[in-house]
Amino acid sequence: MKRILATFSLLAAALLLLGMGDLGGAPAGSVPQTAENLHAVVTDRSGIRTDLSQFSMDGTLFIEGNRGSGKLTVDFKKIAAVDFGQVSGDRVAVTLELKDGEKLDLMILRRALFYGDTGYGAFKISARDMQRIEFP
Repeated sequence: MKRILATFSLLAAALLLLGMGDLGGAPAGSVPQTAENLHAVVTDRSGIRTDLSQFSMDGTLFIEGNRGSGKLTVDFKKIAAVDFGQVSGDRVAVTLELKDGEKLDLMILRRALFYGDTGYGAFKISARDMQRIEFP
C-alpha cells in the first residue's frame, strides 16, 4: 500500500511540475518594459490601425532579420516604416523604409512578436499578421 501511495504521489508531483512549463516571460496582459518609450502605429492584414506606446519587437528596440546569408539588426529610431510582404515558410519578407530614404529588404521570423501599450490595454501581434508599422 505504501508503494502505491508513493508512486501516486510521485506521479502527481511530476504532472504538477510539467504543467508549470510556461511560467516564464511577461505576465499575460503586460507589455515588456524597454529602456525607451517608442511610439508606433501598426496596421494588421485586415487594415486595422492601432496606435501604440512602449513599442518593441520581442521586448527589444530593433528589428532583426536575415539579409541574404547574414543577420541584420536595425534600431527602430532609424526606421520610418516597415512593410510586411508574403509569408514564406517560417519567414516573412519585410521592407524597411529608413529615415534617410534608403530601403532594406529582410526576412524575419513569422512568429516574431511585436508589443505595445494602447493606453487601455496591452497589445501583442505576430509578424505573420502585420501589414505595416509606422514610426511617426
